[in-house]
Amino acid sequence: MTFKARRCLATVFFMMVFACRPMVMPPPPASEPPPPAVQEVPEESASPEAVRNELHRREGVAAALTERGRALLAEGQVDSAIRFFEQALAQSPHFGPGYYYLAASWLKKENAPQAKVFHDQATLYLRGQPAWQARLDAQGRSITQKMSELVIP
Repeated sequence: MTFKARRCLATVFFMMVFACRPMVMPPPPASEPPPPAVQEVPEESASPEAVRNELHRREGVAAALTERGRALLAEGQVDSAIRFFEQALAQSPHFGPGYYYLAASWLKKENAPQAKVFHDQATLYLRGQPAWQARLDAQGRSITQKMSELVIP
């Protein structure tokens, strides 16, 4: 066995023995105080009015974010608009217009399957609202047309 081979073998052995053992971390110094405990408010203690106010506030934030996303979508900044619509839905997951405009954004990016997913959510949350029905129908037809044009390899 050559010197080079012995050296390589010794290096592999060294790595297997010492590099694979778990790292032992020392305990934190005793002089540091423990982090303060976070006290969570039980959901039962929130009054129905407080919950209603919070939901109303979140819906207002979602509406503002959606409006900003609509402006970006009109300017052609589709990716930025998508981020705003997603933030709006993070604030209020039941905000139907956010899903509608998210579907419109994905349709603009030529991703009809993704647009269909968000269109279905918009249809669910905007059902029974006549002001949105014509828009939803038109968007549904556009998505169906784009999906029929897809070529599956």
